[in-house]
Amino acid sequence: MDELGLSAGAKGISEGIKTGREAGREIGKNIEEVQKEAVDVAKERANARIRERREAEFKKERAIFKALDEYRHRKQISEEEYKLRVEFIKKYGTKEWDKVIQIKNEIEKIEKADKEYFDAELSKVRWVQFWCFLVAAWIAWYIVWGHKQ
Repeated sequence: MDELGLSAGAKGISEGIKTGREAGREIGKNIEEVQKEAVDVAKERANARIRERREAEFKKERAIFKALDEYRHRKQISEEEYKLRVEFIKKYGTKEWDKVIQIKNEIEKIEKADKEYFDAELSKVRWVQFWCFLVAAWIAWYIVWGHKQ
């Protein structure tokens, strides 16, 4: 029987089966790890979704409180302006009040023009800053890789 190589063949089959079992166990472990990672990712996403919902609710509630504060502030200003207007008109008359309104409008126009000028200058500064960053990036690229070509 040994001459036919049956014992060597049996040993080979046995070792093949053993190797197959080990490979199967390894594959099983890998599958379990992948499944565990998938469950962890799903839990993490669910927690993130819950956290985002809570943050949205908090922002919504906070926005309501901000709106209420802003309403109270505006109402207080309008009431004070009304009282001021009544007192001023009693003391100086409606023609003088019209002059105050004209001065107020002029001040608002000046403030609007100043804001537009500031925004335009800021835009120019940002444009120059962009080009500076671009040139700096090009110089850095040239120093690192450009001179090697």
